[in-house]
Amino acid sequence: MNLWQSLAGFFGYAPVDPSLGSQNNVVMSPKTARPVTFNTAMTVGAVFAATRLISETVSTLPLNMYQINADGSRTKIKDHPLIDLLSFRPNIRQTRIEFFETLMLNLINDGNAYCYRGYGDLSKTRLVSLQVINSGSMNPILNDDGTMTFEWQKSGTEKILLSEKDIWHIKLFGTGVKGLSPLQAASKSVGLALAASDRASDLMGKEAPAGGLFLKEGKYPKEDQRDVLRSETKKMISGDEIPVFPDGMEFKELKMTPAELELITTLRYGLEDIARIYGVPSVLINDQSASSVWGSGIDSLIAASYKFNFRPYLEKIELSILVNLIPKQDWKKYEFEFDFGALLRSSEKDRTDIDAKKIQTGQKTPNQIRIENGDIPLAGGDTLFVPVNILPIEKSGQSKIDVKKEDQI
Repeated sequence: MNLWQSLAGFFGYAPVDPSLGSQNNVVMSPKTARPVTFNTAMTVGAVFAATRLISETVSTLPLNMYQINADGSRTKIKDHPLIDLLSFRPNIRQTRIEFFETLMLNLINDGNAYCYRGYGDLSKTRLVSLQVINSGSMNPILNDDGTMTFEWQKSGTEKILLSEKDIWHIKLFGTGVKGLSPLQAASKSVGLALAASDRASDLMGKEAPAGGLFLKEGKYPKEDQRDVLRSETKKMISGDEIPVFPDGMEFKELKMTPAELELITTLRYGLEDIARIYGVPSVLINDQSASSVWGSGIDSLIAASYKFNFRPYLEKIELSILVNLIPKQDWKKYEFEFDFGALLRSSEKDRTDIDAKKIQTGQKTPNQIRIENGDIPLAGGDTLFVPVNILPIEKSGQSKIDVKKEDQI
């Protein structure tokens, strides 16, 4: 790399490596205990639970659009064509929740989400639909001029080239033109979890395991006698009938072997590692070993999950909507925001105390609080209230009679 390329890279002008062409980079480990694909990975409970948790949580959050006023305040907009599209039915087959579930399903596992933009005019300015395309069928290509082309494998042999005007691309951290896949990065852990799950299924699926041995003094049982023993053992396992064993035969229970103990440890490690890669606290995907967290600690856990996992997802989508679906001249006029407040709210008692303090300190009117809680505004509820016993510090030595009314806050 020469000096010019180094300087260009420092200022953000240098192309990504690879500089041109297909950006379908793969970070999957070449050696995994089991082949890892999206379909096989979703059979692992931790992968499915983490994907479902993030997808359903994000998809059910209300999405709001605001207009930025000259004084920096915001006004909620309800009649803009884009927020109408994103709030109800982005395409003919999906509601808003179903659409964002599909979008998040691709984003979480592939690191990229691609949406086909449908326009209602030839100039491609009036957006009328958004359809999520399976990220596995998309190949982003970096062109000579820095623009992107998306190669869509529509069917077995049919490939369609689409422009940036046709595709809304949301990506996680990666090369800058394509996000890295968490599922590919987790391939070793997922493959190990698949192998451990298969091994556990094999152990539980065998017919003979009664968890012990039959001990008998004397000769080794003949084949027909062994068949009888197997039959009686099945009755013992199923619990349908009381087994009857020959005289002098004793059942000796065996403890778990080191291999079986290691299998449990492997399953446990797989759950924790997968939860770690997806950024989900294991207790939120029903990890019972951390059951002590449930209770007073769950509020702190949800707040931490919002800050370090959900918030990056939400802000990526919010900003991507603004800069990709709104004309550039309007970027400073609008703002999009998911309402995560419902999940961050504390108990009813705590929320009531917080609302009361907001009213008493003049932060919000009673009607504003009522509207937030879904209640009907009341007459006279639009007044701001402040405590009258708080004074400027220079007036603290005077009596209440001497203090002017305008000095009270």
